[in-house]
Amino acid sequence: MLIEKEVFLLKIARLIFFILFLSLAFVSIKLSIKTDERNYDWRNNSDGTVTIIHYNGPHMEFPFPSRLNGKKVAKVSSGIFQKRDIYSFLPKVY
Repeated sequence: MLIEKEVFLLKIARLIFFILFLSLAFVSIKLSIKTDERNYDWRNNSDGTVTIIHYNGPHMEFPFPSRLNGKKVAKVSSGIFQKRDIYSFLPKVY
């Protein structure tokens, strides 16, 4: 009887750790998305899309997002890369 109780408690502990792990994974994914959005300045367009007007990121590559703040990126302003050393465009896949 004691062994069955220990096995049951072990299963409960594993389940709790698994749920905790999943929760932390989803929180970190959401935080990384929000951090990426901070690298851009954009303006809202009348059609519900956005135009990227400035890139503030520290990268030598421009990770081109398909969405910002839940809205589709329709345009990139022509002066976005002035005084920047950007070597390549990388499409961002969500």
